[in-house]
Amino acid sequence: MPRAKTIEEKRNEALAEIAQRRQPASEPTPASNGATRRKRGVFNGTKGKLSVDANIPGYHLHIMNDDKTRIQDALDNGYLFVKPEEVEGLSDNVVARNGDLGDSRIRFLVGARDKGEPMYGYLMKIQQEWFEEDQAELQAKNDKIDSAIRKGNITGVDPMLYVPKDGIKLS
Repeated sequence: MPRAKTIEEKRNEALAEIAQRRQPASEPTPASNGATRRKRGVFNGTKGKLSVDANIPGYHLHIMNDDKTRIQDALDNGYLFVKPEEVEGLSDNVVARNGDLGDSRIRFLVGARDKGEPMYGYLMKIQQEWFEEDQAELQAKNDKIDSAIRKGNITGVDPMLYVPKDGIKLS
């Protein structure tokens, strides 16, 4: 009969098993049949529920909810629908499950509307240059607000707004 393992032996085995599981993700893990296994995604809440591991050179991808006029507003401002053949890195299964209008658009079920009908989010793209211009404009607006806060120059005549005599100072 084999002898029982000590607590320290069990601990060392457990640590070795954990270290083995933490192999670098870039190295493929061999499967039992000799083939290599794809990298497994992490399911711990650190990755957004709606994200696409695909890249279209020169474009920024975004999932737009079909809520009120959001899709039409996106189209009016330069966004286009992504076609399934443009996202080669996306699983065929994902495209097949989420194809819409003859598989010309990729959509995801994102929730429900007020009356219980499904709400979809559509995978859309915009030229990277335009996206960066939009982000720079948004950042300029945020910087202006941040600067006003740092200087204590909060605008508006709100009786509920308290500004100390010495202004607002951040350290």
